[in-house]
Amino acid sequence: MPLHPLTPHPLTPPMPIDLSLIHHNPNRDPNQRDPASRATRHSVDLSVNPRSLFNTVSDRANLGQAILNRLHTHQGALAELGHPDYGSRLHELVGELNNDRTRRLAELYIRQCLAQEVRIAEVVAVVFAPPTLAGRSTLAAQVSLRPVDDLTAMVLDLTLTL
Repeated sequence: MPLHPLTPHPLTPPMPIDLSLIHHNPNRDPNQRDPASRATRHSVDLSVNPRSLFNTVSDRANLGQAILNRLHTHQGALAELGHPDYGSRLHELVGELNNDRTRRLAELYIRQCLAQEVRIAEVVAVVFAPPTLAGRSTLAAQVSLRPVDDLTAMVLDLTLTL
């Protein structure tokens, strides 16, 4: 039986993750999935359900995906499409040491990137975990932000491999 087109081949190694994002929702039971949201035309993105089919996501889940997309995209990569400022400069930190200078630059790049997103009212804090010997080439940050028209803050854990 052929594999579903979205299913990775069993012999294909997983792609390395150079930037990951986790959204913490303190009001949700971690053992339950978020209820399906009704998507609107202006805030739709995709998620994969257990059967490897696509579902739409909206609201906070959509904002989380938009943030990840912005942080993953090299600033200027979409210039030919009319979006010269879209993206981040985090890729410029690859190969740098995990030191105070790099963490300050990462915070600056994260704040500059998230300032582009009109659905974010405020980036409240960007806090980095102290470097460890085992994770010298990894920056771990917790980003707290307040979405527009939402009193509940979003807390995102970002991991950047240097």
